[in-house]
Amino acid sequence: MKNRIIILSFGFLLSACSSVTPAAQEYVVSPNLHITQTQQSKYGMATVKVANIYAQNSLQSRNMYYVEDNLKRFPYTKSQWALSPKSMIHTEVMKMLSATKAFAFVQTPKSKVEAAYVLETKVNDFTQYFQENDSKSYVVVSMTFTLVDAKKHTIVDSKTFEAKVATYKLNAVGGVYAFNSALGEVLDDASAWIIEISR
Repeated sequence: MKNRIIILSFGFLLSACSSVTPAAQEYVVSPNLHITQTQQSKYGMATVKVANIYAQNSLQSRNMYYVEDNLKRFPYTKSQWALSPKSMIHTEVMKMLSATKAFAFVQTPKSKVEAAYVLETKVNDFTQYFQENDSKSYVVVSMTFTLVDAKKHTIVDSKTFEAKVATYKLNAVGGVYAFNSALGEVLDDASAWIIEISR
């Protein structure tokens, strides 16, 4: 009798262990950029370092959130980012800056080579919003870019760009598509600004 109880209990234990929570769907930030290369730049022989991005704590994890009525924030339980938004946005800023051809070399924050300029980026907003009893949803991407002269320790120029895009679905998938569209718009505008100040 004791042996039967032990075997039965062990069977229940294996059954509990085999119940695995389904993995969350992962998404990436991958905007479609439309960058125009500069034909002539006064920074054409200079290097620029893309500093680590300044962003709120929620963008430094892989968790996905949404905000209802501009008041309440909730996490998506079955969706998450493949990498932190902060990390993926930094990669896209690097791509954008390289594509402009405004600088000879674009360096990562960890580069040991001294750069003549530093591009600082602050993410002011990167949020999916729901309104009117969850009947409408949109995302807002707002970023401030500051180009710094590393040798003179002065600001060359600074500008904020913002995009608001409605989602085509009222869920995480719709939010991701809107994020990519809005981020692409912001980076396209930022690239035009970089080219303008490099003339």
